Amino acid sequence: MKNRLHQILIVALTAALAGMAMGEELTRIKGRVVGQKCAELGRIGECYLKWADPAVVWTEEGDIYGIDIAASDIKPERLDEAYGLEVEVYGKVVPGEKGNQFRIARLNILKPPGAREFFKG
Repeated sequence: MKNRLHQILIVALTAALAGMAMGEELTRIKGRVVGQKCAELGRIGECYLKWADPAVVWTEEGDIYGIDIAASDIKPERLDEAYGLEVEVYGKVVPGEKGNQFRIARLNILKPPGAREFFKG
């Protein structure tokens, strides 16, 4: 009896954990990594270095999301590489005191510097 109860408990826990993992779908946001003050002022291409912190994701629609990489495997250096560039981020939007935060799980730089572009013309 005790062994049977133990098996039922293991199956129930496994099912609950699998459901949590499957149920949490990542949100995709496309935008630029810039400083918060630059995004608020709309000065995306002409941002002072002193305005670079804190970094946010700014979308073309004008939405601003604070960046949270604390719970991910993304290193701060990777975020520095993406600064000012167009990115695609996957994660979860979390409401915060100073606006929405985006917990980034994956970060893709769409057009890295130095990438070759070929065209006919």
